Amino acid sequence: MRKTIIKYFAVLSLALPVLFSGCTQEDILFEADYNITLDPDNTYIAGDPVVFNISGQIDNLLFYSGETGSEYQFKDRYSIPLDNIDKATLHLEVLAQYGNYNGGMDVYYSNSFSGLARTDASGDRETLAKIDLSTWNEVDLWSAVGDEANGKTGVADIDITDMKENFSLAFHWHPTQGDDKKSAQRTYKVNGKLTVATKDYGTIETDLNEFLFTTVMMNEEIPLDSVYVNSYGNGSIRFDDAANDINFQGVSGGVLDYDIDGWCVSVPMDLNSIPNDKGTVVKNLQNYMDSFSYTWNEPGTYKVVFVGRNANYIGSSELVKEMTVTILNKPLDGGNDGDGADETDPETPAE
Repeated sequence: MRKTIIKYFAVLSLALPVLFSGCTQEDILFEADYNITLDPDNTYIAGDPVVFNISGQIDNLLFYSGETGSEYQFKDRYSIPLDNIDKATLHLEVLAQYGNYNGGMDVYYSNSFSGLARTDASGDRETLAKIDLSTWNEVDLWSAVGDEANGKTGVADIDITDMKENFSLAFHWHPTQGDDKKSAQRTYKVNGKLTVATKDYGTIETDLNEFLFTTVMMNEEIPLDSVYVNSYGNGSIRFDDAANDINFQGVSGGVLDYDIDGWCVSVPMDLNSIPNDKGTVVKNLQNYMDSFSYTWNEPGTYKVVFVGRNANYIGSSELVKEMTVTILNKPLDGGNDGDGADETDPETPAE
């Protein structure tokens, strides 16, 4: 009898996965269904938090505040009209360290360069060797300090507004002088940013470490298959320095038996690129939330958008809800001026 019971349960246990395999939650896609309501205690004053109550069944929730940089309508926008650019300025700072050759770094910018191949080392070497620098502009980084000494930084601010359709930046690093191999080959640490002021989209800043650069070592002593490769050691152009955007790392005297000759050239770009607007993650699968608060520090009327999404391997379901929130100036006495918000009724779910 005991053997029969054991055999019965063994058969049943094998059957259970078959019986219930089609009933797991992962096999069901729940349609996105949620409501957002404004809390009745909100004051809608600049600097005060505005509370949104959340209800319904939603796994992921994204919030767009309606402020510049967080507008839902611009979530897929990556460029602006060129005629919307008011002014573009390139700011550069170059710190010279070690060595005794003051002319070891030249910086150029152009609106006519068509770019390097980036896959043809010998071809790119030839392009740079024949480059007509008379068609480029040269940056005078040392105007503030004259012939620089160790630890001195050259600074330049260049108006490049007329290059908004095509802009390239190039650094030529040649930190030795003549046949004096006993001298240290100078290090140059570079930082900078591109600032684009627009008519309708605010100010866009791009750090130099966000540029796409191609490095080309011109020395015949460096094999062609290593022209684009940085060793991240001495005698190389480095991008792994936490304190500097680009580090042209020199060497001590006598370390190399050749003069370093390297270029670092940006891929040609137009200046109307802009980061797409981003939302704030309010809720994901790992957290539970029944409310969310956000503070606007400037008065104004904002188009607020919530994007709710449920998803699994079957598919996804998305539901977008919009509402308008008006934020008022903070009264001089610090109290509520009683006007409240002239937007969606706090008791009414946002549609």
